[in-house]
Amino acid sequence: MLEKQPIAITQGYQQVDDADSVNALLGQLRYITRQRYSPQEVSMSYPQINSLLGFVQRALPEFSGELVMQENAASLRTTYQIKFAGLTRYINLQGQLESAKGVKLSEVKIGQVPVPGNWVMALIKTVINLRSNSNLGDLAVMQVSEVEIKTDAISVSLVPIHDFLVKLNQIKNGLSGGDNEALRLRIVYYLAFLAELDIPQDKPGLSLVDFIGPLFQRAQERNIGSSPEVQNEAALLALAIYTGHHRLANFIGEVQPIPGKVVLPRYRPMLSQRSDLTQHFVISAAIKILSQQGISSAIGEFKELMDRAEGGSGFSFADLAADMAGVKLAVAALSPNSALKVQSSLASATSESVFFASIEGLPEGVSKEQFASQYQHVNSKAYLAMLQLINGRLDALSLYQAN
Repeated sequence: MLEKQPIAITQGYQQVDDADSVNALLGQLRYITRQRYSPQEVSMSYPQINSLLGFVQRALPEFSGELVMQENAASLRTTYQIKFAGLTRYINLQGQLESAKGVKLSEVKIGQVPVPGNWVMALIKTVINLRSNSNLGDLAVMQVSEVEIKTDAISVSLVPIHDFLVKLNQIKNGLSGGDNEALRLRIVYYLAFLAELDIPQDKPGLSLVDFIGPLFQRAQERNIGSSPEVQNEAALLALAIYTGHHRLANFIGEVQPIPGKVVLPRYRPMLSQRSDLTQHFVISAAIKILSQQGISSAIGEFKELMDRAEGGSGFSFADLAADMAGVKLAVAALSPNSALKVQSSLASATSESVFFASIEGLPEGVSKEQFASQYQHVNSKAYLAMLQLINGRLDALSLYQAN
C-alpha cells in the first residue's frame, strides 16, 4: 500500500486560481438548506471541484489530488506523503465515481491493492458511524438519490434533507465530552461577561481593544486553579462568537448565557476603523483554535481568492493580514511558553497596536485579472513578498518579542 512514487502530482497554487467559481456552489448549498423539505439538486463544475482540491493541498501540503471527468464517470486520484526513518513514501488512493442511482464507487485501489467499491462504501459508513456513535454514515449516503456525471460537471440529486439535518444536529449536541463541556461553560461565562461589560456598546465607534482589555483582565483573575492557555482559549472563542459571528457556537454547543437568546453588541467593534477587519481577525483566531493552523490560514487565503469574482469585493491583503494576525494571536495565546505573556499584554492593552499591525499600503479590491497581472499566483515571488511583509509587521509587535 506504500509506494515510492505519487500518482497525483498537482500544484495547489494553480488549482486555487478557480476559487472564485466556488461562490456559485456555496449559493446552491445555502439554497438547499433553505429548501430542506423538498428534493434538490446540486451541480459541481470541474473548476469548483479542482479549486477545492487545491484548497486542501494549501491546507495540507502533504496532500495532492486530481480529478479526471468523462461522460458517466469521474476518476479521482489522491496522494498523501509520509516520512519515516529517513524515507519518503506515498499513500496513493484512486477510485471512480459512476453515474448511478445512489452512490456507486468502482475501480478503487489503495497503492497496488484493488478493493471492491462496495467494501469502501461500507468502510466509510462504518467509520462515520463509529466516530459519531450513530448511524450518520448510513443516513448521509441515503440522502443521495442519484449521481449524474458529465464531462464538465457532477450533478447530485438529494432527497428532502430536513430530517437528516435534524439528526445531524442531535448527533453534534451529543458528542461533547467532559473537556468540551468544561470549555463550553467557560465560554458561557465569558460571553455573559462581554454582554455585561460597562462600556457604551449601543453606540458605534468602539475598538476591539475596548473589549479585549477587560476580557483578559478577567481571564487573569480566573487563572487560579486553571492555566492561562485554558482561559485564553475560552476567552478568544467567546470574543469571536460575540464580535465575529454567533454561529461559531455551532462548533461548540449551547454557549449563550440565556438559551435561545443571542448576545452581541449593537455595533461590531472595529480594527483600524473597520468592522470587517474585526470579523476577519476574531474568526480566524477561532478557526485556528478549532482546527489546524494550516487549515485556518488556507481558509483566509481561499476566501480572498473567492472575492476576486465579478461582483465580489476583490482580493484584499488587508483582510488577509487580519486573518494572519488572528491565527498568530491564537497560536501564541494557547502555547504554554507564551500564554501568560499574551494574557498579561492583552489585559493591559490600551491600543490595537499591541496585537494588530498596520495595514497601511496593503492592496485591496484586486480583481482576478489584476491579481493575475500583478501577482500571477499564490506561490509567486510577488505574492510571497506580500506575505513576508505582513508577517514582518506582525513579528515586530511587542506581543511577540522575547522577554
